[in-house]
Amino acid sequence: MSQQQALYRLQKIDTELDARRARLRKINVLLEGNTELRAARSAVEALKNDLAPHEAHVKDMTLENQSVISQASELSARLYGGEVSNPKELQEMEDKIAELKRRRSQLETDLLEEMMVVEELQSSLAAASDTLSAAEAAWSGDQTSLREEQKRVKKEGRALKADRETALAAVDPENQALYEELRTQRQGIAVALLKGDTCTGCWVDQTANVVQEVRRGKGIVTCTSCGRILVTP
Repeated sequence: MSQQQALYRLQKIDTELDARRARLRKINVLLEGNTELRAARSAVEALKNDLAPHEAHVKDMTLENQSVISQASELSARLYGGEVSNPKELQEMEDKIAELKRRRSQLETDLLEEMMVVEELQSSLAAASDTLSAAEAAWSGDQTSLREEQKRVKKEGRALKADRETALAAVDPENQALYEELRTQRQGIAVALLKGDTCTGCWVDQTANVVQEVRRGKGIVTCTSCGRILVTP
């Protein structure tokens, strides 16, 4: 096997390895939680945070309204029960009862408005929770298939690494060094096919001398433009 062929074989293996490493990274991200699931969780959390103070406000106003009703009832019982005969005290009691009635009316108006807000938020939260449940169910199914794919891709990667060791042994040390340097410089592609007179790495036409040397296959020839190692199929 010529050095050209050995390097081309090595490049094909490394390209396959790179693809599987990229897929494993993608799978790991997906296993941590997909975008749709994170968005659904965020929506539910935001609605819960919005709902909590309104529910607390409704509870506080309900308690205050009950207290106002109780106070007004007690004063009315005293006012009409004959326990108080002092005109000034009676007037004060009537004024207080009137004040409590006004407060009750305002509380009931505010309470109704706040309960409508709570009802709307609760409805939105219920819908968001349903969306979250569906997203979690889908994610659970996706996880099973993703973990199966993860195992398969890892197994393929191990086999490719073994193939790489075999392929690397057929490449001379100085050519290995050149190959690795070009892999770093050229986004992982150190070897390019010569298609006609054109380098398929950068799609630049080569000189007749370069083309002839590549086709002879007796030494390492690099592209005059991108510097990749040129090989014939």
